[in-house]
Amino acid sequence: MAKVLKSLSLKTKKADAAADIDLINQFSVKKLSPEEVYCFSVAMCDNDIDRETERFTNKTLDALAPMFVGKTVISDHSWRSGNQIGRIYDTFVQRAAEQTQAGDPLRQLIGKVYMLNNEDNKAIIDAIEAGILKEVSVGVSIKSRTCSLCGERMHINWSSWKMECEKHHILGETYPDEGFCFLNLDDPSDAYELSFVAVPAQRNAGVTKAVNDPDVDEAFDTLLSCPDLSEHRRFGELLKHMQQSSMQAVDREARKKILEENDNIIKIFKKENI
Repeated sequence: MAKVLKSLSLKTKKADAAADIDLINQFSVKKLSPEEVYCFSVAMCDNDIDRETERFTNKTLDALAPMFVGKTVISDHSWRSGNQIGRIYDTFVQRAAEQTQAGDPLRQLIGKVYMLNNEDNKAIIDAIEAGILKEVSVGVSIKSRTCSLCGERMHINWSSWKMECEKHHILGETYPDEGFCFLNLDDPSDAYELSFVAVPAQRNAGVTKAVNDPDVDEAFDTLLSCPDLSEHRRFGELLKHMQQSSMQAVDREARKKILEENDNIIKIFKKENI
């Protein structure tokens, strides 16, 4: 199972707090008024091919939409309580005017977020409205990463340091009779968070991601014995993997606590909407 972090240049639109206040109050402990909250909608991710030659499929976007409802919005993927900014109270997938690189209609997963409209959040709200905060990133778990040409699972060929499938399609290569080879990300098992980040990346608006999967785990395990991994196409991901592994205990505990709180809030939400 792969954990994927994808970042997208922020496309925000101020939401109508008065119209959405009933949805928002399903997640708040006390009843909030429209004046007490600041709401915006954001394109969280899409189905275009990113710079690492991967994409979420349409089916994955549709599956992720309900998984994100009730999840926390944080800053820089840091789970400490001071970095909790808001909460996602509604999601939907919409068709955009553009097309993907594969020639398909561009589809975007839109999240509606609320945060408290108070002095503590004033700098964040000002930065969103001024266009200073421009990138967001989603953290999700993905079970399936397959070749776009044949549907087979892709893995690292340790002789060539390239990703290829059982039918020897190589990631990023173009085949005259079959087309461009990229990875399809399918079968999501969970959505963790939406985070404001500093560095952009998906092409439409920029997608970066760090993937924890068996291939990367295997490469990580060889670091002590391999003299040089700098030419590995996933070297950047390996560094992020090491960074996550060295996360301070206080951050791990904070993340665990927030995930538990998310689960409790979502259970209450689902129970009230049965």
